[in-house]
Amino acid sequence: MKKMMFMVPFALVMMGCTHSSTNSTNDVTEDSVTDVVTEETKEDGQSDETEMTGVAMYQQDVMDASALPKTAKLVDNRGQLALYVNEEQTATEDNQNAYYTVWLMDEKAKTVQRVCYTNPTAAAPWEEMRGEKADAVEVPIHLIATAEQAYFAPGKGTQILVEGCPDGRNIWTYIIDMDSHTAKMFPSNEGVNSMNYDRNEIVLASYGYYDEGGRYTYLRAYSPNGKYLKHVGEKEPE
Repeated sequence: MKKMMFMVPFALVMMGCTHSSTNSTNDVTEDSVTDVVTEETKEDGQSDETEMTGVAMYQQDVMDASALPKTAKLVDNRGQLALYVNEEQTATEDNQNAYYTVWLMDEKAKTVQRVCYTNPTAAAPWEEMRGEKADAVEVPIHLIATAEQAYFAPGKGTQILVEGCPDGRNIWTYIIDMDSHTAKMFPSNEGVNSMNYDRNEIVLASYGYYDEGGRYTYLRAYSPNGKYLKHVGEKEPE
């Protein structure tokens, strides 16, 4: 049977990405963007990069399947392809930044590619994505802030959705094109809601505020290349 619709629960909200009740917009940004992240060598089972520069983060070379970290968790699969997420560094009281890698495995060829290595200090281009009909905005792959979850996106080629909650408030969602080696960030703040593989649509959720007070959730559909397509349904009060 052909896979038409894939519903995605708001897992990241349940995992602790809570939202403030203050009447404000979703333009949560960092004041600076760091291109270089220095890491100590990881424990056994994790990536062994000791200095994660932009080049290293961007690496998408095909490697033997044995390069997959032993601690990586399977999060999605499509045919002979499988997606894994590995938490490279856990956030602590002293360091609130968590680092993730996403891996693409070809189970038939027994090879893997590292899709991205996150940079939690990367800023979100909220100012470029204002408006309810805004398109996704291109960002460097080495400046993806988070990847707590990953999914195969609909459409031709291999495109991968990654998302997470790096600011404790908003879910940031990106799409990575493995063929063009480019990435875009979507103008949503509550993550992936569903995907329609027949229509090649990605439906994302966002929250907003009524003029008279109170918050609502609304859904928007996007193409795999990040173009706004339409609103889906009506605004739902929270």
